[in-house]
Amino acid sequence: MVFNGSRYTGTPIVGPDEAEKNPRRALGLRSIPRTPGALIYAVVEGERLDHLANRFYSEPQKYWLILDANPDVLNPFELLQTGRQIQIPKNRILSK
Repeated sequence: MVFNGSRYTGTPIVGPDEAEKNPRRALGLRSIPRTPGALIYAVVEGERLDHLANRFYSEPQKYWLILDANPDVLNPFELLQTGRQIQIPKNRILSK
């Protein structure tokens, strides 16, 4: 269900009682590892998380690394307010 190297690796799979016929399963809550920022970046007007991830990691799909490094902000749109100082972490998940 979870591919190797996914940010969900190690997340428990939860579901109803095993006795139920055709039980539906889902991923449990993912614990966000402590992610210290490697640098502080000031957001420029019009930027998007996928653009920042592409700039810093060469992979736009890794926007979630930036979200993990800024856990005090739950809404990604608030994180991208012009002039806001955000943390950009090192790439902890290296692609193959």
